[in-house]
Amino acid sequence: MPNFKIIQDSPDQARIKIYGSQNVALNTDASGNMSVTPPANGLTVTAAADGLSITPPAGGLSITPPSGGLSVTAPANGLTVTAAADGLSITPPAGGLSITPPSGGLSVTAPANGLTVTAAADGLSITPPAGGLSITPPSGGLSVTAPANGLTVTASADGLSITPPAGGLAITPPANGMLITSSGLPVISALATTDVSYNITAISETAGSADTTYTVLSLKDWSFGLVNNSAPAGLGEVWAKLQLSPDGTTWFEDEAVTLSVSTAYAMVPGKFLKYARVYYGAVGTTAVTLGIYFQGQS
Repeated sequence: MPNFKIIQDSPDQARIKIYGSQNVALNTDASGNMSVTPPANGLTVTAAADGLSITPPAGGLSITPPSGGLSVTAPANGLTVTAAADGLSITPPAGGLSITPPSGGLSVTAPANGLTVTAAADGLSITPPAGGLSITPPSGGLSVTAPANGLTVTASADGLSITPPAGGLAITPPANGMLITSSGLPVISALATTDVSYNITAISETAGSADTTYTVLSLKDWSFGLVNNSAPAGLGEVWAKLQLSPDGTTWFEDEAVTLSVSTAYAMVPGKFLKYARVYYGAVGTTAVTLGIYFQGQS
């Protein structure tokens, strides 16, 4: 076997250097990773027919666009970017970041610890495609923090639909408030309702007594419905009146009303205080039955 002196004495010098078309060796960092710097007129990466998959190293992937901006055109069957375990951070250049989805739509699935998009100083603008924009939050919820000069979402011609997750949707406005402007914005919300009904039987006390006290502070609208359910018809009248209180101790009351058998009456408050109840009693010595309905919505 020949005795190659260079291999014997200085094997490190036998390594191969790779040169580009400009007769300059390709450089790597201290870890051996290669840096790709696009030329002035941009860098074109053409994906294979079966798509392009970019899997960043454990320490993350940093893409610095050239001064004229970075354009990424997905192949026909989509573009997949798999974030590292510690998340994916996209910081747009000073002139802003523009993402144009393919005709079939754009799907962004956040990693387990969330997706962070940092807007440029002049704001972030999201313009959905003609078919609409669908954002499905992860199980832990979706948090959108507007930049200092605001967040603009421009809906497509057929409108903007926000479907909250099962746990509800919470929107926290910035310190200077949130303004929603629309020529006609429909807001559909499921009302929270209260519906309680029961009969009080064998009422014989004529001086009267108080029924259950209800806290109505959180209700937008509420009322009591009363029905004299005594039998037989023509016997046993009952009187009742509405009482309101700010503290549950001091009560303000309306005029009493008298209900004959099978008649009904609605008590609608003319004032707003924290607590409400019905005060009722019998008229005469015949025991009576009073049906009470408490209903409200917020």
